[in-house]
Order: sequence, then C-alpha cells, then structure tokens
Amino acid sequence: VTRTVSNLNMTRRMNTGARSRQAFFPSVIAVAVYVSQSTAFLSPQLSTFNVNHAFSDVTRRSAYRDDFIGGGHSNHNNHNRKNNNNDGNQRRKYPKMLPNGGRITMVGSGPGDPELLTISAYRILTDPGIICIVDRLVSQEILNLISTEDVRVAKKTPGCQHLAQDEIYDWMRESVKSGRHVVRLKIGDPFVFGRGGEEVLWCRQEIGLEPEVIPGVSAAFSAPLLGGIPVTHRGVSNQVVMCTGYGKDNSSPDLIRYHAEQTVVFLMAVGRIEKLMTKLKEDAGYPSNTAVGIVERAGCVGSRTLVGTMENIAELASFHEIVAPSTIVVGEVVRVLIGDDEDPDTFNQGLLIEDGVGAEMESLDEEQMRQFLEPFLQKLAP
Repeated sequence: VTRTVSNLNMTRRMNTGARSRQAFFPSVIAVAVYVSQSTAFLSPQLSTFNVNHAFSDVTRRSAYRDDFIGGGHSNHNNHNRKNNNNDGNQRRKYPKMLPNGGRITMVGSGPGDPELLTISAYRILTDPGIICIVDRLVSQEILNLISTEDVRVAKKTPGCQHLAQDEIYDWMRESVKSGRHVVRLKIGDPFVFGRGGEEVLWCRQEIGLEPEVIPGVSAAFSAPLLGGIPVTHRGVSNQVVMCTGYGKDNSSPDLIRYHAEQTVVFLMAVGRIEKLMTKLKEDAGYPSNTAVGIVERAGCVGSRTLVGTMENIAELASFHEIVAPSTIVVGEVVRVLIGDDEDPDTFNQGLLIEDGVGAEMESLDEEQMRQFLEPFLQKLAP
C-alpha cells in the first residue's frame, strides 16, 4: 500500500511538471516568434512552422496570427508590395484615354515608302476623325494617305528644334483637352532617335495620359538596304552601331573607336557630314579610305545612293546637294553589293546611284493601297 501511494504521488508530480512544461514552452516559443516577426528576421514559412508547433490548438494559433503576425508582418508585406507597384508599373497610373475621349497615338511612318507602313499605322492614318501632328521629314507619299484635313506639320530645322517642339506640345495639349484623338506621326520609328520617349514622359507629366505607340520600320536598318548596302556581312562586318548626328542641345555625340569589322549607321547627320568625317578620322582612328555611303529619301521616288570614302564623301555630298532625310553608313559593307571590282577607283572617285532599289518598284497610289489592304483590314476588324 505504501509503495502504491508513493507511485501515485510520483505520477502526480510528473504530470504536474509536464503540464508546467507544456504551458511554459509554448509561451517561450510564442515570444521568440513574435520578436523575430517584429524584427523581420524570420521568413513567413519559418514563422508558420514555429507557430504551428507552439500552439496545438487551431483557435489559439489563428488568434495569435491575427493579433501579432497578421498586423505587423502582413502590413509590412502590403507596404512593400505597394512600393514595388509604384516603382515598377509607372504607366499603370495613367489612363490611355481621358474622360472626354481625348487620347494620343504615336505612329512610326518608316523610311518613307507607304508600302513599308504597318497595317496598324495605315488604319489610324486613314481615320478622318484624327488630328495628325507630323514631323517635317515625313514623306509626301505618306502624307497623301492621311484622310483627315487637320494635318499640322512641325517645322523642325537644325537650331530651332526647341521652338518647334514647344509648338507640338501646345497642339497636343489643346487637342486632347478638346476630346480629340491626336496622332503624332514620326519618321522611321518613334523610339530610335525620334524623341518618342521624351514625348511619352511629357504626356504623363503634363496631361496625365499614357500614349499608345505603334512602331515603325527604322531607317537605321531599312534605308541602307533600300540603297543596296547590307549593314552586316559575313567576314566583313559582325557588329552594328547606331548613332545620331545631333546630340542634346545640338552637341556632337562621342564616337566609338574604329574596328575593321564594324558598321556605323548615322541618322540625322548629313547636315554636318564634313565635321563628322573629320572627327571619325582624328578622334576615332578611322582610316581615310574607309568606305562611306549615303542613302537619300530611302524607298521613295527620287531616292539616291552616294558612295565614296571618308576622304571625299563630304565634298561629293555637297556637289550632288544631298539633303535630309538621309542615312549615312560607314564601313566596308558599303563595298559588298555596290563593289569596285570593275573599276578600282569607284570609291575614290565617288559614285551616285539614282532611283535606288526601293524606288525602282512602282509605288501604289492611295486608291490602290486601299484595295490592297482591304482584305487584311476586314480580318482585323472586331
């Protein structure tokens, strides 16, 4: 009997100790989890593991999460998520159309040939309800396709770009506030040395609007091809660099160093070609006999391709009165298809090819263009 009573007392003490430990350890773990959560040292997965083991009762576990983890940790996550959205998704803040129906579409017109327009660009340009704000160098062939009578041409010329750009912004602001659909028509592609990005930022900041953007065929690649000059060729050129002739505030951009298997394409540079050739030779290490080609009015009627060397191309361009829009190609790829096999002095003397590859094709008039595109437009109709 004595032994039995002693065993019972031992069992009570053990049970009491176990209950004490069960009450103590969850409290310690809970405090540790709370401290870790408040200092953001534990991941949510690790915190869940600890809480599940600290609280075997589902109700107490849920209450703990709501009181401690839910308030601090979830709010912290929501704050981070909100900041990430602000940083990474800026354009979601801006509508593509104002409540009055005003909106802006940026359209690339390509190098000038109407047949190189995208179908999206053609469909918008033939909408009679738009206001079309056009860059000065957009070809007449493209302008002939525009259906609206409200066409405004920005007179951007070297030295007065800022005044013309301010005028463009005034037209855009005024038209959008009147509830109109403004089409901003640019030569080539809007985002390749076309100030497209600057105009998007201006629309966001000044109008609170996100423009639609329709890409265009960039003259950087299409103009050389239309003039018979590939920008790459196996064994001749394995890299292409695009440059503008005019940097910010009409500055001259820094030039990349000479590499024998490199092609450099210059846009908007024909007006300062003499200075450009001098800088390439003196500052970038180009040999004076490097081949140079200029493609004027690529793909349009009257297009011309002029080839020579870095030594004589400026004089040749002046003599033949080469003007914008023109694309300059520097590198030995200029010789690949035009070649000087028959006459080694072709490039030393210079060669002018009139009515280049693109212009040899018969251009469709407006009515022929509509008939050609009608089946495509019907398929795309909603």
